[in-house]
Amino acid sequence: MAWFRTLLTRQQRDFENCQRRATDKPPTERRIRQAYERPTAFTNLLPWLEYLPASQCFLLDDGYSVGALFRIHTVGTDARSEAFLSDLRDKLQTALISLPEELENPWILQLFVQDEPHLTDLVDEIRRYAQPRARRSRFSESYFNVLEQHLAAISRSGGLFDDQLVTGGPWRGQRRMVRATLYRRRKVGQQAYAYHHISPAEELNDVADKLTTALLTAGIKSSRCTGQDLYDWLFRWFNPKPVVTDGDTEALLKLAPYPGDSDMPFGHDFAERLMLGMPHSDANHGLWWFDGLPHKVITVQALRNIPPIGLFGAERQVGEHRFALFDRMPENTVLSMTITLKAQDAVRNHLAQVQRGAVGDYPEAKLAARDADQAQMEIARHNKLFPVQLAFFVRGDNEAALHQHINQVHSLLLANGLQPIREADDVLALDSYLRNLPMAYCEVHDQREARRSRLMFSKHAANLAPVYGRSTGAGHPGFVFFNRGAEPLVFDPLHSEDRKKNGHALIIGPTGAGKSATLVYLILQMMAIYRPRIFIIEAGNSFGLLGQYLHAQGVSLNQVTLAPNVDVSLPPFSDALKLLDQRSKAVGSSAHNENTDWLSDELDNETVDGDEQKVDSEAGDDVDSEDAARDLLGEMEIASRIMITGGDSREDVRMTRADRLLIRNAILRAAKTVFDAGREQVLTQDVAQALRDLPGLSAQRQERSVEMADGMSLFCHGLAGHFFNRLGNRWPAVDVTIVDMGILAREGYEDQLTVAYIGLMNHIHDCVERHQNDARPTLVITDEGHIITTNPLLSPYVIKIVKMWRKLGAWFWIATQNLDDFPQASKRMLNMLEWWLCLVMPKEEVEQISRFKDLSTEQKAMLLATRKSPKQYTEGVVLTDERALLFRNVPPPLALALAMTEKDEKARRHQIMQERGCTELEAVNVVAEELSRVRG
Repeated sequence: MAWFRTLLTRQQRDFENCQRRATDKPPTERRIRQAYERPTAFTNLLPWLEYLPASQCFLLDDGYSVGALFRIHTVGTDARSEAFLSDLRDKLQTALISLPEELENPWILQLFVQDEPHLTDLVDEIRRYAQPRARRSRFSESYFNVLEQHLAAISRSGGLFDDQLVTGGPWRGQRRMVRATLYRRRKVGQQAYAYHHISPAEELNDVADKLTTALLTAGIKSSRCTGQDLYDWLFRWFNPKPVVTDGDTEALLKLAPYPGDSDMPFGHDFAERLMLGMPHSDANHGLWWFDGLPHKVITVQALRNIPPIGLFGAERQVGEHRFALFDRMPENTVLSMTITLKAQDAVRNHLAQVQRGAVGDYPEAKLAARDADQAQMEIARHNKLFPVQLAFFVRGDNEAALHQHINQVHSLLLANGLQPIREADDVLALDSYLRNLPMAYCEVHDQREARRSRLMFSKHAANLAPVYGRSTGAGHPGFVFFNRGAEPLVFDPLHSEDRKKNGHALIIGPTGAGKSATLVYLILQMMAIYRPRIFIIEAGNSFGLLGQYLHAQGVSLNQVTLAPNVDVSLPPFSDALKLLDQRSKAVGSSAHNENTDWLSDELDNETVDGDEQKVDSEAGDDVDSEDAARDLLGEMEIASRIMITGGDSREDVRMTRADRLLIRNAILRAAKTVFDAGREQVLTQDVAQALRDLPGLSAQRQERSVEMADGMSLFCHGLAGHFFNRLGNRWPAVDVTIVDMGILAREGYEDQLTVAYIGLMNHIHDCVERHQNDARPTLVITDEGHIITTNPLLSPYVIKIVKMWRKLGAWFWIATQNLDDFPQASKRMLNMLEWWLCLVMPKEEVEQISRFKDLSTEQKAMLLATRKSPKQYTEGVVLTDERALLFRNVPPPLALALAMTEKDEKARRHQIMQERGCTELEAVNVVAEELSRVRG
């Protein structure tokens, strides 16, 4: 048993020497609480408790106070004068000082500005905007996919290209969003007004209405935001690189969208829904970390000098470049501007204390007293003093990148008269980050603890307010352009809210300005959204590739070139038989029965001295008259005059009113003769013969009539006869008709070109009239207008026929290289066009525009400010009666490739076809890919 005793002794000794662990002790309540302790939740530091849809307010963390969120639409200041900016600043200052002041718990107005690079929602917006007949069609879906890829390329980090010509920085697609919050931290039981008590929500909505009205008076549009707007904004902010979706915040937002405003679970918290990751802080470096990305706030300590108007958002010339200060900020920077609407009585009391304390003969005291005196005088002039705090939220991919961004912001602020707090000296960086978030600023905390706000005159605050920006259009994405800041600039001439009179347009751009590419892009855009009937009249086959592409995408096409071997007939008098119907209605009988003596008698009784007969085809037509009727006889008279005179201005000068009456009589007599013979159309030879056979003329008048008939007979034979003296057939009903003027666009065929244009317009008008009761619009596009429409007689014809189209849903677009060749007689035709798209205007062309359109000094400056960077963008100005917008056209590469008609561009396509054995359209896609790489 000795061995057993030895073993027992050893086990007893080991047990006695064993040390018990602390956790082996019995559990206590203190130890259990410590096991479950965790740091304070970040969401507990955020002020938003829930959204109240009934009052459009956000309930704050005290459970009593409420706040409101607004979307502010910036005012376009592109190429605006200093007088315009000063006037806008003064109106904004008036809006600020008109808000109510409270001695206790004053109102807080915060302004935020940031560039949001996601433009994918723009494609969704365009899809929703598309008309039902176009939506989900093969072409529309294909084009929207092209547009989506294009916008994704524009929005990528680093931008689509470096704009070295104008801004000197990267050009990245984005939306410059300006938001505002308005709130007041009211104590429970505190009355809003001395004479009655209203709830915080009622008080907020009352002040919010005053704010929006005051801003609208200043020309600044604003809209109230919902819970989803705040959710989408801050969700992207606090989840910049989610692991769940491999860093794609937009994808995460689709997975976790705003849950709505009704049927919320018990205990829900608005702030908690914003955070899907675990944020943490670094007190030593003043950093907040979201999704592994460092964030920091930079606070402005003071103004070094008076800020210029629109410091952050308005464009300014700096050296060789022109840009806005916020353009130079690092990506994902957010500016926060907090204005405390402090009661001026309290401010005056503070100034009085300064004055009383500034005693003695030392310079500092004298300077303080003088400044206080001047401040009192400014307040008396309604230039109020408000506490203002400026802060910039900055983030980076890592600490090194963040530090680089902070240095960049510091340099920009110092160079523009703002003194930031140095990164190493900011001991309240973590707290400042939270206090500058929307609705999180606490006036009491800042006054007692942080002391970061600085008194600022309301005029200077208005200078700094980020409401100055670039134009973004009218809001309807028919035409999708951009401004210099890469924000979408959209408007729609076909939308009734965007146009004042009509959707007629002039597109003007000198050689090399990108006119063809712009037209191709606009046609693609209109076809995808409206699926209109499109007629394109051109010279030079600039739209041949476009036609092929449309046809390949399921769009029906009729493509015609006017040539001697092509069976095309454009009789200018094809509608002459309708004159008999008009005449029969005028006399209350039928012209289609066997008794047509009334017509002969009336024609015989017309004399050259008939003053009662109104024959002036250019007299006083209202181009936008709602009750205008088509003047068929006047249109045909113009065509006859062109054929008789050959378009020679000297010949037309000889044309008297009496001669014009003879022409009208001949047209009517030719119509009667053709009707009696049972034929379907009046030909040119019929009118020429009628001129020869007019009865009852004196020898002198008969000689003149025969002379005019001989001139018209030149259009009855040869090439002219081939086009204008044969029966015309109705063209096929297709989506797109492209007519190349071909041989008629050459020198020496000007008269035939003009008559052919008239014939085409007659055919188009017939089509428009046939479809006037459907909802589908018609676009009539004339390219190379400086070649086709320069005959002085053509302008009154265009006015006569186009003035009917507003009621018929047809719109006349004309594109030209310049206005030099347009006669003064074209002024009325050009003024009929409400929309002028002017691309890259040189000074001499601006002067030409002034011949036909009154331009203000600002509009001239805007036109002269446009630029073009090859293979990157073309700038232009859209002018209407109500707006002048500077836009930048950056079309998808496909549109550029389809518009390439230069010799070297054709050679490149041919080379690709030979190398790859592909079709021309496939070569176009290859060229588009090459353009994408060049841009990037």
